[in-house]
Amino acid sequence: MKKNIAKYFLGLFGAVGATLAGLVGYQQLVLKKARQKKDETYFMETWETEAGEIAYRSVGKGRPLLLIHSVMAGASCREWDDVIDGLSENYHVYAPDLPGFGNSFCPTEPWTAYQYAQFLHEFIENVVKRPVCICGANAGADFALVLSMLHLEQVKRMILVSPEGIGKGFATEEDTKALPLLLKPVAGTQKFLLATSKKAIRQQLETAFYAKETISAELVQRYADAARFGDHAQSTYAGIATRFYAADTKPAFEKLSVPFLMVWGEENRQNPAEYFDMAEKMKDFGAFALFENTGALPHMENSKAFLENVKEFLK
Repeated sequence: MKKNIAKYFLGLFGAVGATLAGLVGYQQLVLKKARQKKDETYFMETWETEAGEIAYRSVGKGRPLLLIHSVMAGASCREWDDVIDGLSENYHVYAPDLPGFGNSFCPTEPWTAYQYAQFLHEFIENVVKRPVCICGANAGADFALVLSMLHLEQVKRMILVSPEGIGKGFATEEDTKALPLLLKPVAGTQKFLLATSKKAIRQQLETAFYAKETISAELVQRYADAARFGDHAQSTYAGIATRFYAADTKPAFEKLSVPFLMVWGEENRQNPAEYFDMAEKMKDFGAFALFENTGALPHMENSKAFLENVKEFLK
């Protein structure tokens, strides 16, 4: 009897081990394939930092304008494709892929808003080499606001596209509770792969956009490829899923003394327009633009109106 039980458990453990080995093999195959899908749509300049290589677009001539993309799975400087050429007619536009995104290096651990703000400071200091106008979207706008608290001398004007930290603030303990699991191999990797599947990426974009019908298969594929690119892309996803990057930027916005334009989508489901109203009541100067029939990404979904507003503001 005991021998039969022992054989049963040996067989069970063997089956579990084989299944686990198969899953690990599958995960490594998918990740290896994903790391080959570098976005080569545009020529990207590079800046070598101590931590790794930063990819960025640099187009146009004139006063420097720094574009900071959103933080979501698959985000990159490609987010600015519909407006970057128009902006480069009058400005020297710099659009980096933030660490963990696009073609830039992926940190081994998720980054905080402070670390991203410090990165922006170093990028301005080493690449741009003079004060800039900044346009940041969503969490990118929060990183710009943190930068303004640390190095206001580097900032001339700001365009803030629905900064998340004004209403949502820092990540809570409940938000970050899953972080250790999401960083683990096998179980965490599987969650990462499921969350960056084309189906999951489409759902993410449908939440960000007001007009779901405008989301093309090509756009979904682009985000899905970018979400898995890089040796430590799982770490970036873990930071996104737990809002590890988040910050309370109300104090920074209240103290902001440079000219600014606040842009928001009236149909922003991720960061509702009630926070736009809150921001408007916090300042007695500045420009505010609320776009109808627009979600979290007005520079992508309503690019013509966005470009007109930004150009008028930067005159």
